[in-house]
Amino acid sequence: MLFASEARVGRETSETGTSASQESTGGRETVIRKYANRRLYNTATAKFVTLQHLHDMVKRGEAFVVEDAKTGRDITCSVLAQIISEEETKGHNMLPLNYLRQVLQAYDAGLGPQFRLYIERSMEAFIANQKQISEQMQNMFAIEASDSAMKQIAEMGRQNVEMFQRSMRLFTPPAEAWRGAADDSPVARGDDQEQRQEDEIEGLRQQLADIADRLDTLSRTK
Repeated sequence: MLFASEARVGRETSETGTSASQESTGGRETVIRKYANRRLYNTATAKFVTLQHLHDMVKRGEAFVVEDAKTGRDITCSVLAQIISEEETKGHNMLPLNYLRQVLQAYDAGLGPQFRLYIERSMEAFIANQKQISEQMQNMFAIEASDSAMKQIAEMGRQNVEMFQRSMRLFTPPAEAWRGAADDSPVARGDDQEQRQEDEIEGLRQQLADIADRLDTLSRTK
């Protein structure tokens, strides 16, 4: 059933990480013993625990099994069902009413094995779907980051065009650049034009250096 599936998912999750209780049991499932007075005893930590402690263990992915202290019977499913029941009383209402009725009907119809398999497969599909959605969201954030990088590249391209236009103006200066006062000599005009060209070239060199630095920074952040 659903509760058995949750326990199995917890066991699988625990394989990817170790907790203090798992280290003390050598990576095996922690054994919780339930006594006649309903007290729960964690054999790994040698302490009595509550249902909330077990709930926290499930959330951390710690694998455990609950045994009847007198008979040694595995009662993990019933204890997990009790935890879920308490969560429902808190107003979470995650389990639909019709679903609960169908579960009870499955008990009466003797459909335990078939129903358990169906629930396990459904839960696996649900978890896989949630994982896919999470990955898609991460991809969306990556795309947004990529769009930002493309904007930077586009800005650099625009600056390249401007520099090209400036370089063309070095060879095709406006008419005013060739005009001077009546007493200007050809030598003076030539000196002024040469100085302007040197200033333009120096400006272009500086802009090219700035763009190279930005491209280098962009490549390191990818």
